[in-house]
Amino acid sequence: MLEFSYIYYMIRETEKDKIDSVSIIADAFDANPSVNLVIGDKGSRSKKINRLAEYAFIKALNREGAFLSDNKMGTALCYRSNVGASDFKEFISEMRFALSIPVLNVIRTLKREGYLSKNRFGREHFYFWFLGVQKGGGKAGFELKDHLFLLADKEQLSILMETSVERNKVIYERYGFKVYHEWTEFSADKTLWFMKRDPK
Repeated sequence: MLEFSYIYYMIRETEKDKIDSVSIIADAFDANPSVNLVIGDKGSRSKKINRLAEYAFIKALNREGAFLSDNKMGTALCYRSNVGASDFKEFISEMRFALSIPVLNVIRTLKREGYLSKNRFGREHFYFWFLGVQKGGGKAGFELKDHLFLLADKEQLSILMETSVERNKVIYERYGFKVYHEWTEFSADKTLWFMKRDPK
């Protein structure tokens, strides 16, 4: 298995790793139904997605949960629920994104995040926020997944995640995740599945 490093250490050597990771996140966010609900249909779509991707990256980075595959074509955001705290840079990136979307969407997003937090387990866990691979990235996604699973097993912590894409739900079920809660009022035509993988 290939070795992985926290991006936290890698960006000390090159800013390109950060740029590559944010680009991978933005590309994946572009087709994500949950992201589309947040950003709305007004204004510059690419600007809003890029700002959200940068915020997600910085938040995970601050919690030592931003990973880059060995070939630098895959990125995963997965962090311990009790590690790290926001800093000024994270606050600024969050505000930049919030100011680029309608006020009503900000309110809806805050309410949604409150619901998500309430329905996650109170005990310590890994929160699996994102996994994306560039076209032609080969097995980067599998390598990241395996690395995170091994890390969670070593720490004996569950991995929690949510998805509103049924195809993704089926894939994660194959990897040992189980649905423990469904939010049927997530949107007019979407269900949000809360999923959990227990350590081995």
